[in-house]
Amino acid sequence: MSQPPSSTNTSEPVRCDYCELPVPGATQGPVYCCSGCRFAAAVTNERGDVGESRWMLTGLGVSLFFSMNVVMLTMALWAYADKPDTAFAAALADFLRWIALLFTIPVLAWLGVPLARNAWELLKRRQLSTDLLLLTGVLAAFGYSVVSTIRSMGHVYFEVSCVILVLVTLGRWLEATGRLKASEALHALESLLPETVHRVVTVSGAQTHEVLIKLSDVQVGDHLRVRASERIPVDGTVVRGAATVDEQFFTGESWPAAKRVGSPLMGGTLNLDGDLIVEATALPQQGALGRLVEAVRHAQSVKGRYEQLADRCSRVFFPVIGVIALGTAIWHGWQTGAEAAMLNSLAVVLIACPCALALATPLAVWAALGAAARRGVLLRGGETLERLASVTALRLDKTGTMTTGSPSVKQFLCEAETERSEVLRRAAAITDSSTHIFSRAVRGFVETTDLLPKLENVRSVPGRGVVARLADEPGEIQLGSYRLMQESGFRVGPRLSAAIMHLDQDAESCVFVGWDGEVRGLFLLREELRSETREMIRECRALGLDMEVLTGDHAARGARLQTEIGIPVRAELLPEQKLAAIRDLRAAHQRVAMVGDGVNDAPALALADVGIAMGCGTDVTRESADVCLIRNDLLSIPWAIGFSRKAVSTIRQNLFTSFAYNGIGVVLAACGWLHPAIAAALMVISSLVVLGNSLRLQHAGESRSEGLQLPGRDPVQTELTVSEVAHD
Repeated sequence: MSQPPSSTNTSEPVRCDYCELPVPGATQGPVYCCSGCRFAAAVTNERGDVGESRWMLTGLGVSLFFSMNVVMLTMALWAYADKPDTAFAAALADFLRWIALLFTIPVLAWLGVPLARNAWELLKRRQLSTDLLLLTGVLAAFGYSVVSTIRSMGHVYFEVSCVILVLVTLGRWLEATGRLKASEALHALESLLPETVHRVVTVSGAQTHEVLIKLSDVQVGDHLRVRASERIPVDGTVVRGAATVDEQFFTGESWPAAKRVGSPLMGGTLNLDGDLIVEATALPQQGALGRLVEAVRHAQSVKGRYEQLADRCSRVFFPVIGVIALGTAIWHGWQTGAEAAMLNSLAVVLIACPCALALATPLAVWAALGAAARRGVLLRGGETLERLASVTALRLDKTGTMTTGSPSVKQFLCEAETERSEVLRRAAAITDSSTHIFSRAVRGFVETTDLLPKLENVRSVPGRGVVARLADEPGEIQLGSYRLMQESGFRVGPRLSAAIMHLDQDAESCVFVGWDGEVRGLFLLREELRSETREMIRECRALGLDMEVLTGDHAARGARLQTEIGIPVRAELLPEQKLAAIRDLRAAHQRVAMVGDGVNDAPALALADVGIAMGCGTDVTRESADVCLIRNDLLSIPWAIGFSRKAVSTIRQNLFTSFAYNGIGVVLAACGWLHPAIAAALMVISSLVVLGNSLRLQHAGESRSEGLQLPGRDPVQTELTVSEVAHD
């Protein structure tokens, strides 16, 4: 199972300063993976150098202007080629050649030099590139034309050099921008953290003042002030104040969480109201959001089968195209002459520029991983994306996956209705002092504003319940299982006895409450299905998935769940039996995805073709999971499978387009049927087709992409919540 590297990993590759693509063998400092990124970085001016940005844009504009004029001058030369050979025509042709030469020089200086610099840097790293081939072709066309101009005879191809440089630069710029757009979701995550924070500094032991510092300067233990409507800058703990915080991205809960002194906070969440002093418990890059961003970055570097195929093809692409271009030059030079040899070999290099092939897989993968992260689905990499797309069977755990994992009271019965309010009041009092999951369910059910009785000697009876003594009355109050009531000799009245006779103790959980030797009430508890369970099942069926629930719970509860959701449920399974079930499916050539919490179900998730962990929250490095669902949202499962199929389909389309374009284009160019300028234009078009097809993935499933949407709050409701927190 591939894991994200730790923050201290020194082998982390240097990344392009613009598109953040790894640059093998690069040194520290401003590094760009291609001339397009270098140009785009200067134009977008992200480093604040306004002069350089304007200079680069001016250079492109001037180059385009000169190129258009060179094309017009060349057309005029071709128009005079068939005219009678007069002194005036010869003088005019010479004049046009020299003007075209002068207009070409600025284009070479502005656009050719960056191309040469990029080719040289790659050569220093012992890497051959198409930049070198392109530069060779451009200089060959320019050199041939200069000789023709000096000799005042022969054709000139200044327009070929100019148009190629302009189109290649525009194409590289578009590709670099496309790579950047593919990581937009990642940048959106990073932008959740503020650039500056207010550090609270203590002076003379008691007095404090605030200092505005950069986020990168925050250290563990710093006290930071976070005002209303500001983002929590780092993971930390509240040391002063109270507020409500929007944690929807991490928890999926639309209602804000109440925070008070001692409450943990996650960096990137939104302080809706209140004034907080937060003690930093982690550095910004090591917090919940930082770990998520790092996990997505790591996933982008994990290559899948299709990406590895494209890499293998790219490695042999350069020498093969070099041989074809050389063969084309030799053939046409022998058959037609040096001009045809130069033009046709240059057309081969241009049409076979592997930009589309290089972008076909990684751009789609980056866009898919970014869109999935925005949806709250973290995929471990391109390989996971491909395996998820091929899933045919889905196996789900019950507790905490299909259900909320917390029981709720479905029914309350009282032996004597006249005692109903007193039974609930005493049940609320005793559950207030217990943290057991059943106690919390009962306390959540009892909504009483009455003054609760004071209790003494509260003690827990393991496996049975809770026992306490009233402060002002003799005897004990007991809340727990039927066995606790029996062992204490409590009598069950006729009404509750009749109810117990009709209950399936294996399928349903019961909590009894009693005092003075009598059972007074009964709470019927059931595990609650997630609200989206049935819709998830419908969507998975639409995807053609074979579904089944694997649980270690009682058979009766499994049967009841099967009736409720309408898919098979296998109950009373031991962990090794779950493993056997998955192993049998894989032996039957099924591709299995297992969904669980990633902790108790770790072995099953690890054995499945794809392990999906529910509710990872901030724990995005859960080792057993290939896919981490940040929120407890079952609808993310069919979305992720459907989206991965769409992503893999896009990758296949891109690869087919790239191979078909290169295969057909090289044949046409080698046969002499493509002019170099047309080949350069087709190169840009092919890259745009791949780029547009890949970036469609960014908008896939946007109707449910609520990960970074922060819905507005009702100010009245928020105010009341803060008031409750302040008085708690």
